[in-house]
Amino acid sequence: MQLQTAVKKVLPVKVSFTVPGRPVPKQRPRMGKGGIVYTPKNCREYEGKVAKTAHTIFRRPYAGPVALEVNLFLASRPGDLDNYVKSISDGLNGIAYLDDRQVVELKAKLTVQRGLPERAEVTVTAIPLCFT
Repeated sequence: MQLQTAVKKVLPVKVSFTVPGRPVPKQRPRMGKGGIVYTPKNCREYEGKVAKTAHTIFRRPYAGPVALEVNLFLASRPGDLDNYVKSISDGLNGIAYLDDRQVVELKAKLTVQRGLPERAEVTVTAIPLCFT
């Protein structure tokens, strides 16, 4: 009963924020000298930007299931929508949620708009736990 009461106090929670600048799609890992596999620098930097933006909002990561909504606004469309979402999802690991495996619901949209600021609008919603 105490857990159920605690959950009711915390959930549902919906948090929205904007990551300014051009979103960067997740790229395949690269292999460097000595067989070391690494994520390309521009991907790491963008994931860091997402994390830094989210860190100002989230006090601690959600531990339960979450829904993730991503609205991308780009001047042109060079990449796949799912790769953009993966960069954002990875950037939120340990900040908005413990691991992106917790994302059980996903909604994503890419809008091409010339002349307006490029950005990613992100919403993370904690999904209420059901008790029987």
